[in-house]
Amino acid sequence: MTSQAELETSERYMQVARQWFTEGWAGNLAMADGIFSEELRTNGVHAGVAGPVGRIRDRLTGFPDVSTSIQDMFVSGDKLAVTLIWRGTHTGPYGGVAATGKPVEVRDTAIWHFLDGKVTEILTLQDQFAILKQTGYLPESIYAA
Repeated sequence: MTSQAELETSERYMQVARQWFTEGWAGNLAMADGIFSEELRTNGVHAGVAGPVGRIRDRLTGFPDVSTSIQDMFVSGDKLAVTLIWRGTHTGPYGGVAATGKPVEVRDTAIWHFLDGKVTEILTLQDQFAILKQTGYLPESIYAA
């Protein structure tokens, strides 16, 4: 049976994630220090707090009107899983692709590992193929198998 303390911790983790994926991704990057550990590894690579901050700065440069819709989120022990969709208009450079003015809708999945109240590991999968297709970088004739 789940204890009250475990339920409170799970709810706290989900609140932290909701804030990051909405407020943080909208530009409130100052909150990153309270969420991520300097030991943070993203997909196995040491990133520190600067990793997620830089990723969002890049995204906001390419898609200044970005908005996020969380689809699913759950916690199991010290891990949180979230799937979301982010949308924006490609009005600046992003990922080496010059601005196209085209709208995008991108699926993103992340698993966060918490230790001592901070995120120490992120495993993430973002649909890069969709971004490249929607911005016109890849031709319509190319499709996912």
